[in-house]
Amino acid sequence: MLILEIVILIGTIILAARLGGIGVGLAGGLGLAIVVFLLGLPPGDIPIAVMLIILSVILALSVMQQAGGMGYLVKCAEKLLRNHPKYINILAPATTFVLTALAGTGYTAMSVLNVIQQVAKENGVRPSQPLSSAVVASQIAITASPISAATAAMYVVVEKMGVSFGSALCVIIPAAIFGSAVAAFVASKQGIELKDDPIYRDRIDKGLVNFIPADVKLTESTPEAKRSVWIFLAGVSFIVMMLLFKPLIGHKLGSQDIIVITMLLTSFIMVLACKVPLVSIKKAPIFQDGAESLVVVLGIVWLSATIIGVHVPEIKEAAGAWLRDYPALLAVVFFFTSALLFSQGADQCTINPYCSIIKCRCGYHSCQFCCRQRFIHYQYLSNHCLCSCDR
Repeated sequence: MLILEIVILIGTIILAARLGGIGVGLAGGLGLAIVVFLLGLPPGDIPIAVMLIILSVILALSVMQQAGGMGYLVKCAEKLLRNHPKYINILAPATTFVLTALAGTGYTAMSVLNVIQQVAKENGVRPSQPLSSAVVASQIAITASPISAATAAMYVVVEKMGVSFGSALCVIIPAAIFGSAVAAFVASKQGIELKDDPIYRDRIDKGLVNFIPADVKLTESTPEAKRSVWIFLAGVSFIVMMLLFKPLIGHKLGSQDIIVITMLLTSFIMVLACKVPLVSIKKAPIFQDGAESLVVVLGIVWLSATIIGVHVPEIKEAAGAWLRDYPALLAVVFFFTSALLFSQGADQCTINPYCSIIKCRCGYHSCQFCCRQRFIHYQYLSNHCLCSCDR
């Protein structure tokens, strides 16, 4: 029976990889129907916590986007990149890292990918270099974000081991920055110089390479746009303060509760202060992309939890000894599980409870947290966006 369940799980993941996008969640629904209705497995735990965090953060980002705040951030990033084009291979990943860490989602970083490729082409830099490092940095930054679903799920586990929020950040943020720096260095050495690329020269001769006219590159942002950014950053700062100084404040709220409540309040304040029409929020591109991510988490993570949940004793017996003797294997587990599930938050909700059960050491758990950033699928949204921009 276990072999059949594994075959179904792998088959579902392969189908999900072929479908991509919202099809990942739908494929998970197919797998759930098979293992529950045909094999008789009890449904596992629905990843409600991570879904609520994603929903609340996406809501706040959607309000900020409709207020013009996302466009303002992109303009700030564009101004930085255009003022220092020589350092595009450094500034591109740094920009997406900061945007993602502040927002808790990689959707914000995708807004600047087109700017990155334009600045790179205008200055003779191979676009694939800053684009690839920027996407990698944005995914690594998920683990450095205090409001991401993945970080919140991780902290729930290590908090029970006596690790403070500040201690966890002191481990994962330097690790994330180092990983991004390595990715930027490696990417900058890939490919030949753009001016020596015969394919690129041929595309220029055929008029297939477009540049943005200088007079439309930058426009002035509205006061509401700037205000929405400051309100959102205030909400993020409040979350960080509540978690960092939890012992001093004395509250007993969990990280999920703090994030969800604060993001809902932040959204409400932005609607009032920035005069955002309520009917426009659901039309925001980020809101639509966020709905897709919720379906992905619901389908594929619920399927994984259903299959893995009935075999916890076997997993504890087989994997526990291995991970205690060879803790570095946990990084391998994180790497491949996150790649298969298409989501850091999904990976956290699937693997973290079992890390606690088999008593993985909190130090290894925290330091290997960043190994979750390995999206190698073309169907993953940021990778698809990267390939679309690199033309």
